[in-house]
Amino acid sequence: MSTEAGHLTESTIAPVTPLDRSIGWLKIPLLLAVLALGVGYVLHFAGQRQALLLALGIALGGVLYWATFSFSNGWRRMITERNSLWLRAQMVMLVLASVLILPVLANGSVWGTPVFALVRPVGISLMTGAFLFGIGMQIAGGCASGTLYHAGGGQLKMILVFTTFALGALLASAHYGWWMSQASLAPLAWTSHVGVVGALLVNGAIAGAIYWLVSVLEKSRHGRVEPLFSWRSQNQGPQDQGSRRIGSNLLLGGVALAGLNFLTVVVAGRPWSVSNAFPVWGAKGSEWLGLSLDLEFWDYWSQPAAERALAGGLLDDITSVMNIGIILGALAAALLVKRYALVWRVGIRELVGGLLGGLLLGYGATIGFGCNIGAFFGGVVSGSLHGWVWFLFAFMGTGLGMLLRPWFALSLEGRAH
Repeated sequence: MSTEAGHLTESTIAPVTPLDRSIGWLKIPLLLAVLALGVGYVLHFAGQRQALLLALGIALGGVLYWATFSFSNGWRRMITERNSLWLRAQMVMLVLASVLILPVLANGSVWGTPVFALVRPVGISLMTGAFLFGIGMQIAGGCASGTLYHAGGGQLKMILVFTTFALGALLASAHYGWWMSQASLAPLAWTSHVGVVGALLVNGAIAGAIYWLVSVLEKSRHGRVEPLFSWRSQNQGPQDQGSRRIGSNLLLGGVALAGLNFLTVVVAGRPWSVSNAFPVWGAKGSEWLGLSLDLEFWDYWSQPAAERALAGGLLDDITSVMNIGIILGALAAALLVKRYALVWRVGIRELVGGLLGGLLLGYGATIGFGCNIGAFFGGVVSGSLHGWVWFLFAFMGTGLGMLLRPWFALSLEGRAH
C-alpha cells in the first residue's frame, strides 16, 4: 500500500460501496462516544478543568490534522519550493490570535479568571534552543505539535521520537541552570512600552512584513502567489483546485487555532503550550524505570510550575492532558476523512534521524522556553519580543536541518500532507 507522509494516496482509496457508506455513518457516533468516554474519564479523576483541556486538545489535534497545519513541512516548502502558503497562514493566525488574546493577557484576567502571558528573556539560551529545535524538527519529521498529530494519524515512528524528545528534555533540565546563567536581555513585552494597541500594531507590522516578503519570493519563483482563499473557478485545472483547497484549509485552520488558543487561555490561564510536558514525561519515565536522579537538586525542577507537574499525576498536568487530546483528535480526524494509515516500516537511517531529531527537539525546546507553539505562537500573542526572535533562529536551524536530511534518507521536497 503506497503512502505519503503517513496518509493514503488517492490511488489506494477503494470505491465506496453502500456497505462502506453505512459503516461510515456509524463511525461518527462511535468516535464521538469514545472521545466522550475519554473526557468523562478525565472529568471523574482529574476534574472539570482538565476535562475541558482534554476536549480542547482533541479539537486542536483535529484541526492540525485536517488542515495539515505543519510548521516543519511549511517552512521546508518555503525554502525548497518558494511555496509560502503555510507561512502566510501562520502570519494570519498570529495576527488574529494577538487581537483575541493579547488584550486579555495585558488585563491579567478574563471573566474573573487570572491569566498570565508567556514573556521570556532573549539570550544565548533562547537562540541556541530555537536553532537546535529547527534542526531537530527537520530530521525528526515534525515539530512538537507535529509529532503528536502525526502519531495520531498513524506514523508509529513518532512514538520513538516521543521517547528521545522526552530524553532530550530531561537532559536539558539537568543543564538548565547553566543555560540560564548565560548572557541575556531582560524580558521585553511590547505592552509595557507602547500599550496594547501599540503591541498589536507591532505584531501586525512584523507579521505583515513577513507575509509580504514570502509572497514576493514566491512570485519571483513562480510568477504568481497562490491565494490562501479563492472562490472555485470553472477555469481552474485539477492542480489549481488542489492548491485552492490546501490554501483554504490552511486559512480556516489558522482561524480555528487562533480561536482555540483563546479558549485555552480562558481555561488554562495561559496560552497553549506543548513542549513543557516532555521534561515531565522524561522525569516520570526515569522514576518508572527505577532511576535515582535527585531531580530536586536540578534548577529546572525548582520552578513552581515544573515542581507541581512533577509532583502530580499526568492527568493533573495541563500540557500533558492537552497533548493526549491532540493525539486523540488527530486520530479521530484521520479516521473521519479516511486518511488514516499505519506507517510502521522505516529505514535505519530515517530511524536514526528520528531519534536524533527527537533529542534535539527536547533539548532545544527546554532551554529555548518552548517550541513553535509555546515559544513562537505563545510568545507572539503574549506581546513578547522573544516569540519573534525564536522564530528567526528556529528558521535558521531549519535551513541547516534541511542540509542534514539527505544523510537520514529524507527528501528535501515539501509535501502537501
